Amino acid sequence: MSSLAFAVLPMQQSVHSLKPSGACPFHVDAVQYFPEHPSPNGLTLIFLHAMNTHKEQYEPVLRHLLRQQQGLHIRDAWCIENPNHGSSALKNRALLDSPEYRDKWTAMDYCRAVHAFLTSTSHGVDFRARFLVGLAHSAASAPLLLLQREYPLVEFQGLVFMDGAILPIGTRPTKVLCKLFGNWAKSKPNTWSSRAAAHKELSKTAFRRWDPAAVESFVKHAIRPVDNSTDVTLNCSTRQESIYYLSPTADLVDVPTEIFLQLTKDDTLSIHAIICLNDEYKGMGTEMKQFQIDHVKRMRRGSVQIIEGGHMFPQTEPLQCGGAIAQALERIQRREREAMVLSRL
Repeated sequence: MSSLAFAVLPMQQSVHSLKPSGACPFHVDAVQYFPEHPSPNGLTLIFLHAMNTHKEQYEPVLRHLLRQQQGLHIRDAWCIENPNHGSSALKNRALLDSPEYRDKWTAMDYCRAVHAFLTSTSHGVDFRARFLVGLAHSAASAPLLLLQREYPLVEFQGLVFMDGAILPIGTRPTKVLCKLFGNWAKSKPNTWSSRAAAHKELSKTAFRRWDPAAVESFVKHAIRPVDNSTDVTLNCSTRQESIYYLSPTADLVDVPTEIFLQLTKDDTLSIHAIICLNDEYKGMGTEMKQFQIDHVKRMRRGSVQIIEGGHMFPQTEPLQCGGAIAQALERIQRREREAMVLSRL
């Protein structure tokens, strides 16, 4: 069966929306996915998505992961949206276009939104009573790491990073990589005459290696109509995406990396890195990736998996990505069982 045919199969899901509050000034949308046979005491997966994607970005991966558990016990999976992306951005446009945020967006903004969602009661879920595993792709690694120190009341039992942007502090390659992503965001096409035109262009250019279902999802969820026009544009402004990288404050590089180094040194939290070494950036990310590999491999509670498909492998290789995530989750689950046995001795 082709990935496109597989993608149209139904998957049970529910969309939740958190209203602005003192904890977070933005609307925060999230989508909850259920396996065919949920485990009441199983893992609750918390996904954070990459910059300029959307909360539905993991659907092709989850269609494989949640259908082929093979001994995994998963209760549900949630993807919490960055407030300047996807459907959340549509609800937040007035605030996002204000002077306060027009030229500003940081990892801490996403971190606060995720924390507000996880500690809210409006969706009827007590995440603090769940067995939480955090998963992040690319630049979403920074807010996931910030959560571990800034908001420790929400406890995670494991972390999975997919080509995480966890950068060595103060090095020239780190500065080069931030500049690369920032300039690319600033210069990339962001407006099309219609969704069909966007789909056609992206399928042949930037997303030509993506799984067809991932391209369709992006065109559906990451693009909106332009006011008083037939054109469409990105929900996440290239201005905000660019500034996220080109003005990297401590909450994008320094603090998340310090937290990563401390977590890997302590070796009490399961940390798993899924990394593509053969990516499209001509070796510019090699130091960053080797840095992560070296530190995670020293851990008893860590693992490293090497994967193909480029930096966007959740979109290009959803089946392979789902399998790699399953392996990481099996290790986290096994560690928890071993800890429970030891606690009874």
